[in-house]
Amino acid sequence: MKAKGFGAVLALFAAILPAGFVLAQSQGLEQKIWTLLDDGKAAYVSLAESDLRALGAGLDLPDGGRSITALAGKADGGAFDPRDVARLPAQQLGYKADWIVERFRRYNLDWDITALRLISLNPEAKNYPWFIIINGGAANFYEFYVDLKNRPGWAQYLAQKLNVMIVTIPGNFKYGGWDLPVLDATRQPAYLLDRDLSMDEYEMRNAIYTNSLILQGLKALVTRHTSGDILLIGHSTSGELSMLAYEDPDLRARLKGRYLGWGSGGPARLELLRKLRGKEIVARAGASRQAGKTPLHVLERRDPPSYAHGYSGFLNPLYEAGMTHLQIAQRWLAAEARRRPNFKQQLQNLEHGADLGEKAWVENEIESLLKRTGNPWRIAVEDVEKDLYATNFTRMDGFQRMVWTTAKLDRNHWNAEEPMRSIEV
Repeated sequence: MKAKGFGAVLALFAAILPAGFVLAQSQGLEQKIWTLLDDGKAAYVSLAESDLRALGAGLDLPDGGRSITALAGKADGGAFDPRDVARLPAQQLGYKADWIVERFRRYNLDWDITALRLISLNPEAKNYPWFIIINGGAANFYEFYVDLKNRPGWAQYLAQKLNVMIVTIPGNFKYGGWDLPVLDATRQPAYLLDRDLSMDEYEMRNAIYTNSLILQGLKALVTRHTSGDILLIGHSTSGELSMLAYEDPDLRARLKGRYLGWGSGGPARLELLRKLRGKEIVARAGASRQAGKTPLHVLERRDPPSYAHGYSGFLNPLYEAGMTHLQIAQRWLAAEARRRPNFKQQLQNLEHGADLGEKAWVENEIESLLKRTGNPWRIAVEDVEKDLYATNFTRMDGFQRMVWTTAKLDRNHWNAEEPMRSIEV
């Protein structure tokens, strides 16, 4: 088993697929990537930008991406309806698009999980695993399908060669987006796409939003709407889902011992090992920290100050000369205010780190919330509690190749100045 920090997702993907799959302009570049990954002595390896760009050869979009850009340009806040994508001619896109909504039941409640499925027109695509992207906590499928200026996102390019599915975790997509400010407490996840819920129910769902719940929906999407081998790419906190998938025999059989971490920092189970080794990890960005303990049902909300010291930077497409990091973050969050949820359930973070000691507090929060609301949903608290912190007990064996990847200047997932302090190493 090998774990490597890497230059970028495309480069890494080329490296972990079977030899002979050509995303690069020459076999020499492919061999270079294999050589880098097979360096057993290096704590991390990287790929030059020029080599990374060369990997895009042959991934041109038939219409140059104009069809999707036009759809986004007509929609308020860029929140175009993915069902409209499915109506576009496949020859125009280079893939057949389908919008999928899977409703599943857990904790005596219905939940919706969604995916944009891109079936490549390339006849060779069937020979390789489905490339399944899962968004991180505060994002959704838009982030990988288009960029901040509504230009083609990298998922569209990969779909010229591979079958791709972009999964949005429950609650993080809403038809037409959200029209309330990010910091408005009534801006809540769309757990069910065909109805609004009471605030009591939103808060209860926020508090019981376990990774085990999300995995159930993910499995439904994968098993019902793809076939053959798969590669799960969970960004950030959703990296836990790729690990949890190995606990499921049906998914494990299709993963074939492969793991790709993308700015995910590895599974929660590794966090305690980092502490034992005295490895200090710089706090990640996201939402600004609040004084005191925030009730479990309260969402973590993204804001410019927190993004300014983590995610945003001078490579942001919205950057203009002279802008500060804070100004970049402000413009970014303003541009994505409608279609991107920009909130996150606390359990996603709690189950993605060394917070196992908080389990008793989490259980008390859930039990208190059920008592306060009278539990009209008849949620069995023991069903939720047995799922809590499952991420701390995932399997760490049986893998043929494991690779963690991130971009050099993604400061929320990599320390460019002191790489050995990065959470990925």
